[in-house]
Parts: sequence; C-alpha cells; structure tokens
Amino acid sequence: MRNRLSSHLLLLLGLLVFEIVGYAAIHRAALIRGYETSLIGAARDLLMYFPIIVAAIWISAVKKFRGNWTLFTTAILLFSIGLLVQYRLYSDPEYNAKNKAAARQEKTDALRLRYINENYDAAKRQMMGLTPAPPRGSEALVPAKEANYTIADAITASYTWIPILSLIGFALAYLSCVNDRFLSWIQRNSFIVVLITLIPLAGAIINSSAGKSLGGTTPWEPAKVPFLLGFAGILTARYKDLARTYWGIPRARDIVPLIVMAIIPFVPFFALKDFGQMLIFSGAYATLYLVAVRRWPQLLVFVGSVMLVISILVIGALPRDIQEKFPLLPTIARPIQHALPARIQQRFHLWLDGFDPPSPDESWWKKDYDEALAKDPRMKGLADQSEAMKKSVNTDIWFDKLAFQPAQAVFGIASGKTTGRGLGLGFPEVIPIADSDYVYAAIAEETGLLGGGLVVLALIIFVGAGIRTSIEARDMFTKLCAAGLTAFMGIQALVNIGGITRALPMTGITLPFVSHGGFSLITSFAMLGMLMAFSHRNAQDAKAVAQARQEPELAIDLEAVQ
Repeated sequence: MRNRLSSHLLLLLGLLVFEIVGYAAIHRAALIRGYETSLIGAARDLLMYFPIIVAAIWISAVKKFRGNWTLFTTAILLFSIGLLVQYRLYSDPEYNAKNKAAARQEKTDALRLRYINENYDAAKRQMMGLTPAPPRGSEALVPAKEANYTIADAITASYTWIPILSLIGFALAYLSCVNDRFLSWIQRNSFIVVLITLIPLAGAIINSSAGKSLGGTTPWEPAKVPFLLGFAGILTARYKDLARTYWGIPRARDIVPLIVMAIIPFVPFFALKDFGQMLIFSGAYATLYLVAVRRWPQLLVFVGSVMLVISILVIGALPRDIQEKFPLLPTIARPIQHALPARIQQRFHLWLDGFDPPSPDESWWKKDYDEALAKDPRMKGLADQSEAMKKSVNTDIWFDKLAFQPAQAVFGIASGKTTGRGLGLGFPEVIPIADSDYVYAAIAEETGLLGGGLVVLALIIFVGAGIRTSIEARDMFTKLCAAGLTAFMGIQALVNIGGITRALPMTGITLPFVSHGGFSLITSFAMLGMLMAFSHRNAQDAKAVAQARQEPELAIDLEAVQ
C-alpha cells in the first residue's frame, strides 16, 4: 500500500461503511431480542469519524506529515472495533442493569414469543390466549422495548468526551514531539519530569480504593508517558558507558542511576497493587535497555533473571495438590507463597486452576472468604452445618468474587468458534466489564476467530510499524522513545489477550484503542501522536540525508557539462 493520505482516507471510508453495516446488524439483533438500540448513540459514534478525518487532513495538509500512515490507520481500525463493541454492550438492557435477572427474563420472553409467532399455528395460539394471526413483518413479531437514550445523554456521556479528549491528546502529543526544543528539554530534564509526575500520582494513591480512583477510573494511566521519557533520557545519556562491561556486567556507577530510575514507577504501582502495570513497565524497560545496549552477554543475563523471577512466582502460586505431587516442591513453595501478596496468588490460582476453588484455610483467600460470610449470615449458617456445605459455600463465593468473569470469557470465546454468533446475538453482557478489560472476549464471541484474528493482526501491524519507526530513528533518544511506546502497547495487548484466553495470568489491563474506558484511550492516542511525530521526523531526516548525498553529484555533473 502506498504511504499516501489518499490511500488511507479510502480505508477510513471503508471502515465507516463497515461500521454502518455493523450498527445495522446490532439493531436487527436487538429487535429479535425484544429491545431497540439507540439511533442517537449510533449517530454519535459515526460522527466520531468526522474529527478523525479532520485530524488526518490536518497533520497531512497543515503539518506536512511524511511519516508512516499505517500507524494511524491500524489505530483507527482498532478504535472502530471498540466503538462497535461499546455500542452493542451498552444498548443491551441487561448490561449494567441493577436487576440482571429481570432484564434477562424480558429478553428470554421476547425470544419465546418470537418463536411462537413464527412457528405456532392458529389453534395453538388461541389455546395460549394469543390472537390467531401473528403480526406481519419480522420486526413486529415481538414488541420492542424502546431505547431511552436522549441527545442530552449523548452530549454528557463520558463515551462522547473521552474519544474527543483522546483526539485532542493525539494532536498535542504530535505537536510536542515534532518539536526539537521540546524533545531536547525533556531529554535534559528527564529526572525532574519523573519526580513531578509522582506528585499527582501520590494523590491518586491516597484517594484510590481497590485499585481504582476518581469514579472507578485509573488516572495514573498517563503517568506511563513521562516515566518512559525519563528512562529513555537516562539511557540516552549513559548507553555508551553501559556497553562497557566486565564479565557481562556494567559498572556500578553506570547501572545504579538506571536502576533507581527504573524502580521509581514500581513504588506507586506496588502501593496501588496494580501488578499488571508493573509487568508492562518491566517489559518496556527491558526493551529499552536491550535496544540501547545491544550486547548478547547482557541479554542472556537479563533473560535468565526474568525467567528466574517468573519461575519463582509460578512455584509460589502453585495449588497445594500440585505441590504435594513433588517431594521437595512444598518446601520451596511455602516460603515464596507467604512472601507473595495475596492478589498475585489469587491471579496465579485463577490462571493455573481457576475452576477449582482454593481451600477456605488458604491465607491469601481466607480474608475474602470471611468477609463474604460476614456480609451474608445465611451463607455462614450453611457453611457451619457440615464440611460438604462449607465446600459448596466456598465454591459459590469463589466464583462470585473472582472466577465468574474469566470463566464466562472462556465460555464466550469457545462458543464463538470460527465465525461467531453474530453481532448482537451472543451473550457478552453477562461479563461485568466486557467493555474494558474483557473486551476481546466480547469480540471473539460475536465475531469468532475471524474477528479476534483481525484484532490481533491489526495489533501486529501496528507494532511492526512502531518497530520500523524505532529502527529508522537517527538519534538514540527518539529511537528509545519509539521502541518504548511500541513495547508499552504491544506488551499491554499481549497481557490483555493472554489473560483473557488464559495463556497468561489475568491482570486487569485494557486493550489499546479498543477499550474505551477512563484514561486508557486518552493515553493510547497520545502515544499514537508521539509515534507519528517520530515517524515524521525520521522521514524528514531521511529526506535531508538524501538531498545531502545528491548535491555533490549535481555539482560534479555541472562541472562535466561546462
């Protein structure tokens, strides 16, 4: 594909047509289930393409963008899929309903009435107290519950303003990173930028509850960008010294400042118990270090250290029945298990043996189990009756508190098979946060392997374009920033999809550009703007180098003619 705006604008228009067909399919499926989708919500989502196209024309015509348009197009593809999934979920009266059982019963009754109208003859209908002749037209076969989404709701909804703020963040990030003065200032003052970022992050930690803040959002998401820039700045200043090693290990005076800078973001995220972000930071920082140093001995030492840490975590989180099958494993695992935070042990148990509840006596599970019993005296009475009832109550609490979401996600993906159930015809609404952390499960259930594969392919293309941007960079700071941004989004997508498919422990990380909640989308678009700015700088540098090489040749040719 040619790297011109016209080609990519054509793709964007194709995405718009794809969206319209998708919204029509969701509306049709909703009528089958007895409710209407909001045309106002659909129009609001489709109008999002106007600022997207304006942004593309702006950076092309006004800012003379010469970089890689693949970054922008793949990001908008993922964003479009996210818009479609959000619309499908929030149109469903069961999703986020206070009484989910009643909402599900209404949909079940509508489907049953539709089946009766389509298949029962006049005699059977009269026996059931219905009119002999069913209503004409497929939409009229069941009464549809009208949507109550108004224009005022659309204007004030966060799902309207978050994408708009994301595009504003994209524009500001592009304008900043295309400016040489800004990048030079960041590089010189990287450590100060990181320290300043800790101030609002500390406030978010104080106000956070259960890993969330400001109404269930994660306001520390944008902190990833200054932390990344700070680490890249330190590496740029010291990468030549880090390459000089003794027995594969850099000198202490070179590596210690880097370790201090790397540890800084782990402290607040550990306080927030956001271990998913810690995992992503570890991968991104490792990528930056390896890109800067590029020494095989250090690579082997680092990979060995990472594998050792992962092995320790897995051994410590193994269920007791698995540990007891090996003679020495319980002796090794017990001290590790006591040292690990309860949340990590819960995540690993969900990953390794999620359908088998832990014993109520497990230290990392006992607190949650006791709190659930304290809230429900009836369940406590049942648990006190016998050991069998205690086991049954423990199973119910385990699935209610932790195992329900991953189990429903796995069932949904399995039911989607190759082509999916169809847009609006699956049951992703039973997953409590299908619009955010488990959005990939909703996509795979209703569009199957084809839809899920499209998301993975788009992410691979995006990461490939980001890697190319890093490789083509002329200076180390830009190279590290591009590599770090690409690693952040690539590892985040890997952790999210891996957790949903149970290839990795679930960490509660969103899927870039697809999950539209909170600050995640704003941060993703800001990172996109930075990557496109770096790509533009690369194209300008390449053009300047080409001109410098051509000028001497032109001078020689002129002398020959004379």
